Amino acid sequence: MVAVAPNNIHLQESPYVAKEISTKQLKRLEGQKARETKKMAKRQAKAIQKERNAIKKELKQDERERNAEQEQIMNQGLSGKEMEEQKRQREEDALFQEFIKEEPKTIVDHTKKSFYDSNRLGGSSMA
Repeated sequence: MVAVAPNNIHLQESPYVAKEISTKQLKRLEGQKARETKKMAKRQAKAIQKERNAIKKELKQDERERNAEQEQIMNQGLSGKEMEEQKRQREEDALFQEFIKEEPKTIVDHTKKSFYDSNRLGGSSMA
């Protein structure tokens, strides 16, 4: 035998009949909606925060690139040590030029003292 399902058309409620909802079910539905709105708000806040972080990251990257460009421009010239070295070299050159321009000192010819005028002991002990 084959089982035939009974015709349940009359058992279904018509859409025009109002359903009675218990207070427990109302509270449950309200809680569910509250949780859903809370979850949506959290997701939205998270998305906004993610967007802010992405913007901050881009700004930091742009700042790094600008600093790198400025440093590269500054490094085209001389470094601090090289500038100090050049300054020291110029000072030394100036002092050397002054030294050259000074009047030459008169050189006194050396006259050899005689054996008798010297303070050294001599004679047979100097062998």
